[in-house]
Amino acid sequence: MLSNKPLDQFKEIPEIHQQRIIEFNQESFDQLLTFVDIVPDDAFDLGFIDCNFAKDTDAIIQALINHPDCQEMQFEIWDFPDPDMRFLMDEILKVLPAVKVQPDKKLIFIVRGVENAIGMTGEYPPMLVDFNWVRDAYPVMVRHPMIFCLPDYAITRVANYAPDFWAWNSGTFVFKTPANTRDDAISQTLNASKGISNCELPEKQERINLLKRLLIEYTPSNGREETPGDLKTRIRVLNELGIAYRSRSEYKTAKYHLEQALGLAKDDENLGDVKANSLHELAIIECNVGEIEKAITLEQQAMKIFERIGDFKMKAATLHQLGIIYADRGDVEKAIAFYQQSLELTEKIGNVQGKAATLHCLAIIYANQGDVEKAIALYEQSLELKEKVGDVQGKAATLHCLAIIYANQGEVEKAIAFYQQSLELKEKIGDVQGKTATFAMLGQLLAAQGDFDQALNYLQQSLKILQHLRSPDAEIVKEIIAEVEQMDGDRKFARGI
Repeated sequence: MLSNKPLDQFKEIPEIHQQRIIEFNQESFDQLLTFVDIVPDDAFDLGFIDCNFAKDTDAIIQALINHPDCQEMQFEIWDFPDPDMRFLMDEILKVLPAVKVQPDKKLIFIVRGVENAIGMTGEYPPMLVDFNWVRDAYPVMVRHPMIFCLPDYAITRVANYAPDFWAWNSGTFVFKTPANTRDDAISQTLNASKGISNCELPEKQERINLLKRLLIEYTPSNGREETPGDLKTRIRVLNELGIAYRSRSEYKTAKYHLEQALGLAKDDENLGDVKANSLHELAIIECNVGEIEKAITLEQQAMKIFERIGDFKMKAATLHQLGIIYADRGDVEKAIAFYQQSLELTEKIGNVQGKAATLHCLAIIYANQGDVEKAIALYEQSLELKEKVGDVQGKAATLHCLAIIYANQGEVEKAIAFYQQSLELKEKIGDVQGKTATFAMLGQLLAAQGDFDQALNYLQQSLKILQHLRSPDAEIVKEIIAEVEQMDGDRKFARGI
């Protein structure tokens, strides 16, 4: 999706931040001023602002707009944030006719957001292939200077994968990141009080964007030596990206970041805590994709490190995950033993969120064993704790499980209400995998009530997500849809519809 960003939107950048970024990069800013001054008004020319953080980029643009030397210039600022965009020229041609050229002013286009389509990994992104393919169209169709604002990795990828387009480049202006920008990003991500899994979608995406920028900042480049502190921060960023993508069920991307983190940690004892976190998070993913033995091995490795360094919170989390693994394997006694050990630790150290998660998992076991009253009591305890600590993802899971119990007891209206509450929360935080389960359960429940249209609507939504995730469960949902369609057909036939 494309949007034309009005200049007024940049007034929110505090003047002190503008001064800080410009003073820190005075030479680069002066070069940028020279560039916009000497480029011809009626011919295409290309420049790049190399800046890793959006807030700093906004400050640079605002400082440029307000500079006395730029008062005879008209800046048009475009955002192209769509990660699936392939043809930038087509998008430019959509908005170009709407530009109202101011007489006697030099027109300069500033382009933001295309780093999303460029991506951080993989060879020959489709958009960059198109850059090369239509590079000769820019001087014909645009006929004015263009400045692309991109983070460092995206500029490198343009140079590597779109060399013909890059050849138009008349200037790259590198703006270093002030320490306060990095510190703010760390405060909003690695040191945030709320876990990224519980963030609503816009906040989650914003955190992912900041984490990507931090990863650029803490990745050595141009011969810069990496300090031990920088290395540890880089691993923490990779771990957090792994958690973020796992929460969106993007397991391949999550696994990529976590394996990168493990490769950096190696066997350095000073990095034991972050390495153990990587192992634990990777184990959760392996469990989710059905690689149970790998998951057990990874959790056992993580456990040894957590015990060695005395991290009881993460030891409890590892015991909890081992409980989930053995429960999935049908080894109920072993699962309960791990859950009980985890519960003892979480109560001892006062980890409310961890305790709530383990109570939830114990409730699942008792529900499966037919002890419904005990299961409901545990779910309700878990729900109360999750509400207390703001665990949105956990709350959604517990509501879903309570709905299953009430549906099995014939309390259909109550079950539907719990499913709907669960679905609403999962929508907010982008819990894709969780949504498929709730859609499917709602669909089956409504089909049993004879509401076939709404049932098929929910089941089709579940199928669409599962097919996107390439989950084998898609085939199960297909079979359920076929049965519901047959039931609907039989009903219509009986009524002579």
